[in-house]
Amino acid sequence: MDKLRPLLLIFSFFLTPSLSFGQNKILKALTPDYINLQYGGSIGYVSAGVGYHFLGEKTSLSFNYGFVPSSKGGPLNILTPKFDYKPFNIHFGKNVVWKPINPGLFISYTLGRNFDKKFDPDQYPEGYYWWSTALKIHLGFSTEVKILGSQKSAIKAVSLYAETNTNDLYLISWFENRTTTPISRIFFMGYGVRLHLK
Repeated sequence: MDKLRPLLLIFSFFLTPSLSFGQNKILKALTPDYINLQYGGSIGYVSAGVGYHFLGEKTSLSFNYGFVPSSKGGPLNILTPKFDYKPFNIHFGKNVVWKPINPGLFISYTLGRNFDKKFDPDQYPEGYYWWSTALKIHLGFSTEVKILGSQKSAIKAVSLYAETNTNDLYLISWFENRTTTPISRIFFMGYGVRLHLK
């Protein structure tokens, strides 16, 4: 063992920096591109999350936690992954970017004993209610204004956005009753801010 000790020391000398470098790369990849705060928008009375950009900033994926207090119909806890596509930008000077129309898709899952992926088959015939009380698929559209800041600061930019969305249950219900229900009644608004870290 004594004869191997010098070799082990040399090996550990070269291995330690590479492990540290690997950990730094992993930490950098896990660090979100932005922090998201939102009011309304079908994912909670208030919600917060972190997001990551792909393909530059044209696409993003965020993971959000939303809460509805008792005074607003809760308490409810909602988990939501959101995918956004931002096809083009309009620049106003050097520091303001408008992303006028951004389609999005997201899935919300409401936690709790009163919510499930399907209705209890012991209480309702199979297929009587097709939708899930916990899981909803949403289609949304947003518009966003991004204000660029200093690249030396912790917050590189701030985005303000408004989003409208509907879900699978509302869309199908509207389609079945479209002669009596205006389409505007199935869309809901959300307003938020993104703090860009990268």
